Amino acid sequence: MIILLMGVSGSGKTTIGRMLSKKAGLPFYDADDFHPKKNVEKMQKGVPLDDRDRAPWLEKLSDEMVKWEGNGGAVLACSALKADYRKVLRRNAVEIHWFFLKGDEELIAERMQQREGHYMPPALLRSQLETLEIPRHATTIAIDQIPEKIVEDIMSNLKNNKAVSSFGIIGMGVMGSSLALNMAEKNVKISVYNRTLKGVEEDVAKKLVEAYPEVKGILPFDKLDEFVESLEQPRKILMMIPAGQIVDQQIARLLTFVDKGDVIIDGGNSFFEDSAKRQQYLQGYGIHFVGMGISGGRAGARKGPSLMPGGSQEGFDLIKPFIEKIAGKDQSGRPCLHYVGPEGAGHFIKMVHNSIEYGEMQVLAEMYAFMRKGLGISIDEMVKTFQKWSKEGADSYLMEATLAILAHEKDGELLLDTIQDVAGQTGTGGWAVSAAAKYGVPYAPLTAAVTARLISTHKDVRVSMAQTYPRQAGEIDQKEILNALKGAYQMARLINHEIGFSLIKKVGNAENWELNLSEIARCWTNGSIIQSSLMEKLSGVFKSSDCLMASAALKETFEKDSKALAEIVGAGLKAGVAMPVMSAAINYFYGMSTGQSAANLVQALRDCFGEHGYRLIDDPSGKVHRNKWMESKAKV
Repeated sequence: MIILLMGVSGSGKTTIGRMLSKKAGLPFYDADDFHPKKNVEKMQKGVPLDDRDRAPWLEKLSDEMVKWEGNGGAVLACSALKADYRKVLRRNAVEIHWFFLKGDEELIAERMQQREGHYMPPALLRSQLETLEIPRHATTIAIDQIPEKIVEDIMSNLKNNKAVSSFGIIGMGVMGSSLALNMAEKNVKISVYNRTLKGVEEDVAKKLVEAYPEVKGILPFDKLDEFVESLEQPRKILMMIPAGQIVDQQIARLLTFVDKGDVIIDGGNSFFEDSAKRQQYLQGYGIHFVGMGISGGRAGARKGPSLMPGGSQEGFDLIKPFIEKIAGKDQSGRPCLHYVGPEGAGHFIKMVHNSIEYGEMQVLAEMYAFMRKGLGISIDEMVKTFQKWSKEGADSYLMEATLAILAHEKDGELLLDTIQDVAGQTGTGGWAVSAAAKYGVPYAPLTAAVTARLISTHKDVRVSMAQTYPRQAGEIDQKEILNALKGAYQMARLINHEIGFSLIKKVGNAENWELNLSEIARCWTNGSIIQSSLMEKLSGVFKSSDCLMASAALKETFEKDSKALAEIVGAGLKAGVAMPVMSAAINYFYGMSTGQSAANLVQALRDCFGEHGYRLIDDPSGKVHRNKWMESKAKV
């Protein structure tokens, strides 16, 4: 715990700080002692410091506070005049109790005149008062009383303050509990809360703490009011609960206990339009709302997830020091964390992420089905092939997971063969398909991935139809096909990412979110379910292009691997293996790279039966023409 006394020069920070240090049994530090020499010389000359002068000083103090907290805490006297300065001081997520020593200018000026030997001249008081931004969440202490009374007031406040944690998490399911453990292991004191349902959910938060006695700094609660009281202000509360009405119900309950300036974060898979509405609603109460996409599953949440926050910028700034600690790290060591944009942007990006994930999983399933059923390749050979591809740049988290699944046996049998071929879904893929239709973005391959899961749920019908329509595979030239497999896999994946990012670009432009495609891709390079070497490459590609098919860096790959994909899809269909995503991917590529399509016939048909009109190639005016097609003789 750091007790930070802030205020302008002459407010008594040092005097009070030394007295408080003795009373609390904590070491005292004066922030002025950490100014670099050039800052001191500048102030001695009566020249006010600017933000550039203060930046290294504030960063130094922030780093020092980490050490002090590790040694049991400290009392720090620091001007911390502006909100931005306090933001820097908080950047390492240290637990800070803020006290603002407030007095009128005349009293402070009188005190400054009386002190001797200090390098801060009284003439700079006016500039400090002009710079001062009154803190919202500090406890204000009037300085027009004796120092002993001020110290007494501060100690009383500390004693009565029930806030002991810097961050709170609601919902101790798989993701919530893993994030809580991750944060506690990063030395952040947190409070956790889970509802109590007799006979269903009882003492969930307490059981988490008991299950991990080696992890310190987690305080469990089963009463919401006590949970909220335990958090230092501004409170930062992450909800890890299912999407839908339950989120609104939890927000309604929280509004009974939180205060203006607190931050509520929704870390579930909520629909992005709902998140935008929630931000607007909570803004009316003075509460910051952050809709944050989280990817990585249990392992990612514990070791370092990919985080996609959106919504209130000020709310994000308040939680950033804490979530930076738990995020995965990219190749350069930067957190896989990116503030996406306002409103529902964070959950929108997670929605698209999940639809790409659907496509990536389905492509792997199609490759598996074709290689095993169409080509008769053994599991051992398939594993060797996938391992080889991984070493050659086709590695990904999902490929790694597939290899683990293909290697898992139970009682001498491949466990995969005992699993029912019915795939579930949470709904984010369908939302992405709907959003693509709403904003006019071609989304066929990823739509096919959603459809494939839906088809899988019709198990009884499929079994019946398989008997009605038995298939006999045609002959395949295995040697040539095997050579094309990797290229087809790479091409299908490129198209999956191309259409996902095209939706991001279209919606971002339509909503004026100013989305950064390169940063979004970088955020997905670690901690994410769709992390891969390809994503690393795309992060760089998006720095110079916002369309993968238009990128010079990928032109050769598209040209070569499109032929491989067409060959594999043809062979797969010939073998009687459904390849919905891979066939939709090659159709998308051919469609998007066709200068003159057959859409002219479609438009003519629309005009024929619905009088929708058409435009002519040689008419630059863009005039809409119509024709009475059925009244004239068609040329034969």
